[in-house]
Amino acid sequence: MIRRHWLRAAIAAICGLFAARLPGAGLAADPPGNRVRPGEPGWPDAAAWERLNRAAGGRLLAVRSPLEACREAPAGCVRLFESLRNPYYLGDEPGLTQTLGWVDAWTLRPSAYAVAAQTAGDVAAAVDFAHEHRLRLVVKGGGHSYKGASNAADSLLVWTRAMNAIEVHDDFVPAGCAEAPVPAVSVGAGAIWGQVYDAVTTRVGRYVQGGGCLTVGVAGLVQAGGFGSFSKAYGLAAASLLEAEVVTADGAAGSPMPAPIRTCSGR
Repeated sequence: MIRRHWLRAAIAAICGLFAARLPGAGLAADPPGNRVRPGEPGWPDAAAWERLNRAAGGRLLAVRSPLEACREAPAGCVRLFESLRNPYYLGDEPGLTQTLGWVDAWTLRPSAYAVAAQTAGDVAAAVDFAHEHRLRLVVKGGGHSYKGASNAADSLLVWTRAMNAIEVHDDFVPAGCAEAPVPAVSVGAGAIWGQVYDAVTTRVGRYVQGGGCLTVGVAGLVQAGGFGSFSKAYGLAAASLLEAEVVTADGAAGSPMPAPIRTCSGR
């Protein structure tokens, strides 16, 4: 037997063995088109989008990439591309990210609509709506996801940029814990590390473990582990997480809860 044919057969057999042992193996796969796109049956009508707009406090936006203007009037692209050099401009546009994509991996595609969330309730409303109408759902804070996770064509975007409140605490105890108070900082889901460093280091003279780039979003970095310039001395940003308010996949806005990676019994 030719070697490559033998390898193919062996791999196929191994894959079949694992597939047979997976939970739910043999069940019918999701039907094609599991997520609805514009123009397809089930795409929300204007009345449905207006209901979401009301539920989100009037903060629903129709997303349009500024790059589309170049197709309509190429002569006007000079000023736009000057703006694209500004990383803060990129983060302040719901239709843009810090990179346009990776060749043969993904290409930036703006969402159809965005909820410019300001509260956990806004996030919950977006999650509920996406679940009800079978929409793609993406979340964007700083927009630094080089894997393209913060954008998807025809999706509903939870845009957390306005959730950027920062509060420094001298004595903080996570909810439900009985450990000794510690200095800490509460950070909104849309804050970027430049803002946090300014609040914690420049103004208070302390340090918080974060990213090496000032425009990286705090929430995304922490959830991805959080390796930064001083991680060899202070560890990962995720290891410093004391408490998080979350919205679960069923759209429920959760109360602050201790992070599972850090127990209340000690450090």
